[in-house]
Amino acid sequence: MHKRWTPGSIWGTSILLALTFSAVIAQETKAYTDTLDLTEYARDELFFMSQITRADSLPIFFAFHDSLWKPASGVLCVVETKKGRFEKTSDKNGEVVFWIPRKARRITGFKVYSCQPVKGEFPLTGSAGSESTNLGLIGSLTVFFKLFIAARNAPLYLSYGMPELEEDGIRVLYPSEFNKQAGQVLDAVLKGRKVIESELDMELKPVKVVLKQDTATFELHIGGGWWTTPEIDSSYVFGTIPHEWVESSLGSIYNVDGRWIGDGLANYAAFEIEKRYYPEGYSRLHRDDYPRYDPKKTYDLRTWKEAQIINLRGGRSVDVFGYLLAPYFWAKVVEKSGNPELIPRFLEECRTAENKSSDTAIAILSRLSGLDIEEEMVITGKEFRENVGRYWPEPQSSSVNKSEKE
Repeated sequence: MHKRWTPGSIWGTSILLALTFSAVIAQETKAYTDTLDLTEYARDELFFMSQITRADSLPIFFAFHDSLWKPASGVLCVVETKKGRFEKTSDKNGEVVFWIPRKARRITGFKVYSCQPVKGEFPLTGSAGSESTNLGLIGSLTVFFKLFIAARNAPLYLSYGMPELEEDGIRVLYPSEFNKQAGQVLDAVLKGRKVIESELDMELKPVKVVLKQDTATFELHIGGGWWTTPEIDSSYVFGTIPHEWVESSLGSIYNVDGRWIGDGLANYAAFEIEKRYYPEGYSRLHRDDYPRYDPKKTYDLRTWKEAQIINLRGGRSVDVFGYLLAPYFWAKVVEKSGNPELIPRFLEECRTAENKSSDTAIAILSRLSGLDIEEEMVITGKEFRENVGRYWPEPQSSSVNKSEKE
């Protein structure tokens, strides 16, 4: 089965290519009174660019945002080279790009000035394809090194200066001939946002989706966003994008700890969206052959660890089955509590809590729900199979388990 490699994929088998960099810029709220020197940081990025592309000019791209993750416009950036000094300010989206001649890539200065505390990042992500969803340690390391080698000669795409559609914090950038498809993608993401607001009532970071004309075996993207082809992929716009949007917002805005929260709520939202617009997208919930599912096994979500390069799936206890088990846990807890506002209240208390640990989150959820959350996090495969359909009924068009039913 061919799948798109994307950082933090909902399948949990993607490699987060460590190509995203960020720098925190704290300044006085006075007009350009303080300076942050990012010279060495920018040099490192230019050197990396020079290793993966033979282009005559190399991009320095930065995206700035404030403490609420809103785009920070008007941030003054100054690049100095041996041939001159160049100034630009971030646009309404908080973005700025400089093109530096390859021969002048060892810049002599890169300084940033702002009138408010801002954060800046140089977003660089990679995507590729894989034939497997069940990689062991050796397989994971093999794929990682293959991707690392592929990055050296990968096509480089920049999401800047393209036509775009924007509404309510959602941007869709596209080649000019794909205006219709861009509108369809925007409509799909807006639908997803309404469901997220209804189910989670959480704050979300601005999101960018970029349409590109072709697909390479491996490619690199500068400028952030989620990249896709103009052909609408329902599983991508109703599943992957909402998952990543929720998960990244939980990490950045709420700073929650625990994969059962981040990936759990992200897939909870994605499944709710798919239930309304693309039920086939969550058909894997009803697959008896899903990796690591065992009706006789008992799973403990507290042991589901964050994915790492040497352990992409988060441990042997829960493994990739956590992507199905954790959203089921949330649906079960909301139902048992009888409080449809449980998740929003939980997230708000987590955001203001001084201690952001998973244990703190469990204590908060226990108090708000009136349940023993540690007990609820221990789930058997039998319980899951018997009850998951109460929240996400098996799609009528699905053929999973067909032989057993016949």
